[in-house]
Parts: sequence; C-alpha cells; structure tokens
Amino acid sequence: MSTDWQDKVAIVTGSTSGIGKAVAEKFSALGVRTVIHGRNREAGEQTVEEIRAAGGEALFVQADLLDTGAPLRLVGETIGVFGRIDYIVNNAALVCNKPIEEIEQDDWNRLFQVNLKTPFFLVQTALPWLTENKGAVVNVGSINGTLNKPGNVVYDSIKASLNHMTRGLALDLREKGIRVNTLMPGGVATPLIDAWFHQMYEDPAEAQRLADAEKAKPFMGLPEQIADAVLYLCGSGASWINGAVIPIDGGYNIGVS
Repeated sequence: MSTDWQDKVAIVTGSTSGIGKAVAEKFSALGVRTVIHGRNREAGEQTVEEIRAAGGEALFVQADLLDTGAPLRLVGETIGVFGRIDYIVNNAALVCNKPIEEIEQDDWNRLFQVNLKTPFFLVQTALPWLTENKGAVVNVGSINGTLNKPGNVVYDSIKASLNHMTRGLALDLREKGIRVNTLMPGGVATPLIDAWFHQMYEDPAEAQRLADAEKAKPFMGLPEQIADAVLYLCGSGASWINGAVIPIDGGYNIGVS
C-alpha cells in the first residue's frame, strides 16, 4: 500500500535536533510540508534552511512547551501558512534524573506539562484538521515507560502515563478516523542523553565525557532508526495499527526487568 505524502503537513515537536530533526528531514524528503518546533530560534531556522536546501518545504514555530498557549500557537501558525494538518509527532520531552530526596514540585510540574499535557492539548487543538484528513499521531515515548531506571521516577512515571493516554486517545478518536500510537525507544544517541548526564554530574566536562561514551555503546540507537518507524506509523501501511505502544530498542531490553 503506497502512501501519498505529497503536500501533507506534519507538526513535529522538538525537531531542531535528535529524533525530531531526523523525523522532520525524512518527512520533507517525501514531500511532506513540515513544521519545525523548538525553543532556540537559531537552531530552528537552521533546520528550515537545511530542509529547503534539500528541496523540502518547512516552517519554524518557536514555542516553549511549558507555556500552556503553545499548542494554540503551533496549530495557529501551521494553519495560517499551510492550511491543513495531517500528522502530529509529539517528540519534545524533558528529563529528570535525581535521587528521591532532591526531587521538587517543579520537577513534576515541568515534566507533566511538556511530556504529557502538551501532547494531549496539541492533539485536541488540531482535532478539526486531523479529523478532516483522517490523520495520524505518533507519540515518542520511552522504554522507561515500562522499565524503571534508578533516579528516574518522575520521567518513568510520566512516560508510563503517556502510554496509557495513547490508548485512551486511540479509543476516543478511532471513530473520527484518527490513529494514535506510541514508540518507546531505548537508548538513542541524542542531546537528551547529554541532558541526563549533566543532571547527574556537577562537572560539565566529566558529564559530557560520560555522555559521549554512553552514546558510543552498541545498544544505543540512531535518531534515523526511530524516524523510520515514526514515518511507517504515519503511512497507509500502518492503517490497521492504532493504540499500539511499541518498543524500539534493537532488542537490547529483552529480558531486562
């Protein structure tokens, strides 16, 4: 079954680096008009320039997902320029790697807002266009949604909630023809790994050295490998996949509990 990607429109949050950028680049290479999102304007505009240089079409929307108005801004600017929405990829996320004694209310609030509430309200805000186009939503979760890791109770709990929200959205939106699925990557060599280590270690140089060593390990995936799966779930070949929560980790977490 062949997907007609030409002139479709995708919003990809957190798409100035890592998995999100890889998704945006693959979408645009297929003819999908892609909305690049991030907090850093310079990085966002650079990503748009790279996509346009490769023959694609892209728009940058700067928004801080801690701002409850971000979904309305993303959808409003997308419709203002492209006039439709076919795909939403909820990729942006914050991490929290702290011992129990150091976790604060703000840690829960920040991760809850960016990693769970914003994905929900972005879908809600885009519903008229997703319904019109029988669209697809892919949430980029984490293997931490099913496997707890030391020091990650906040992140793990919210990623587990994202899995359950995915199934709830799929259930409630299936009659509208909208599919909602989640991918749970294992370790992926992205800036998120850097953020994790910089939270754990006070010395920035040591934190970066350890992060770089971690990203070089054989169980670490590449952003492009996750992006391939995202595009598959958006395409017509996945038309019967809905409400799925799929590990994507090269099998490296089999047998891990």
